[in-house]
Parts: sequence; structure tokens; C-alpha cells
Amino acid sequence: MSPMAQALVHIEISPCELWHRRFGHLHFKILPTLSSIVNDILNLKEDHEGVCKQCALGKNTKRPFGSSASRSKEILDLIHSDVCGPMTPKSLGGHVYYVTFISDHSRKAWVYLMKTKDKVFPKFQEFKAKVENLTGKRIKMLRSNNGGEYTSKEITTFYKESGIKRKLIVPYNVEQNGVAERKNRSIE
Repeated sequence: MSPMAQALVHIEISPCELWHRRFGHLHFKILPTLSSIVNDILNLKEDHEGVCKQCALGKNTKRPFGSSASRSKEILDLIHSDVCGPMTPKSLGGHVYYVTFISDHSRKAWVYLMKTKDKVFPKFQEFKAKVENLTGKRIKMLRSNNGGEYTSKEITTFYKESGIKRKLIVPYNVEQNGVAERKNRSIE
């Protein structure tokens, strides 16, 4: 039974535990001082049973990946990409998504706004034409997540025809695409 369901059902629960939950998991040491701040509240004593499971789970995080000191040697050797959205509110043009393309060598980023996620492929084609024309070099590798916008038949065929190697991250490990994820946090 969930903690919320337990609080709603008449199960024996200590007042300290009940008010800990009601006040959004306020620290147990603060509860006795509430009677001086809040009118008509019980004098609560710090009588809890160990650690609150929800508090412990809320503080549980993945250990960070070690930082990589290696970068690609040449521009366009590796491009990091990610799609972000949907965002609210919409942009002035009605866009709710954006896709980023980041050079591993220089960390220069290109951002393209989109109304739908299915526009990633045309935006990648536009990006590829632009940077290859400007630099005279070719994109060698693209790192992205396993989203359908990066793994469709259409874009997979395009990768093969263009000689671009795909580097897909392991599902549910966005840390492997950390360059693009960090850029998304900066943009938002």
C-alpha cells in the first residue's frame, strides 16, 4: 500500500510520521518546533522509526560517469545530437521541439527548431549540407539516443549512403550522450 493510501486509511501511524508526510517530508528534527510556529498543532516529539523510505529513495541518485578527457582530433569527426521537447509554452513560430548538433572537437552547437519530432531527418540533412560546405570536410560519426527519429529506415539508409557511422547510446543511459544532454540543460 502506498504511503498516501496508508495516510488515508485508518492504520496505526505515529503523529510524528503523519505530520512528516503531510509537511512534504519535513525533517523529523524540525517537527517538535512546529507548535511554536503553527497554531493548533499537536506538540510533536521526535519519535520516528528509522529512515523514511520515501525520503531515502528521493535522495537516491546514480553515480556520475567519469569525465572523458578525449576529444575528436578533427572537426566533424564526431557529432553529438539530441532532441528536446515538447516544451511549453510554444515559441512564437509554434515550435515545441528542438534538435541540437554539437561538434565534439570544438563543442560548437547548432540548434534547429521543429514543430514535430519527425522533422529531425530534414534538419540533419540541412545541417550536414551546411557544415560540410563550410568546412570542406565530411561528418564521420553521429552519436545519439535510440529514438525513432534517429533509427528510422529513411535516416539509416541516408547514413549508409553518406558514409556516416552511427553511435547509439545504451537505452536509459543518457549519460553516454552527456555532451548533448548538458547542452539541452543550458538551452532550457
